Amino acid sequence: MSTVIVLLLAIHAAYGLSIRPIIKSTDALICFIFAWNEYFLASLLTSTMARTTPPFLGSFVDGRGQFLAVLSAASNLAVLPVVLAGWLAQKRLVTGLAMGAIK
Repeated sequence: MSTVIVLLLAIHAAYGLSIRPIIKSTDALICFIFAWNEYFLASLLTSTMARTTPPFLGSFVDGRGQFLAVLSAASNLAVLPVVLAGWLAQKRLVTGLAMGAIK
């Protein structure tokens, strides 16, 4: 049932975007951040051989406790692309937030 609802909404949205296309390159960053944090879906839909970063980081916690040094190093490497993308797009993000606040 949820697939049918999503398809009905997506078809109308795709039709609207095909008539009046919108060119936005700064939306890639926000979508990337939201997709990066999908731990629940990533753990349910991926196998152990093809895991994304959030379930991979969760695998460092086991019955013996947390391996904080390894977990910290892996977390820093996992966060690095998001921090770099945010740093590079900082001016556009601030401009977009400021434009949304002005009415």
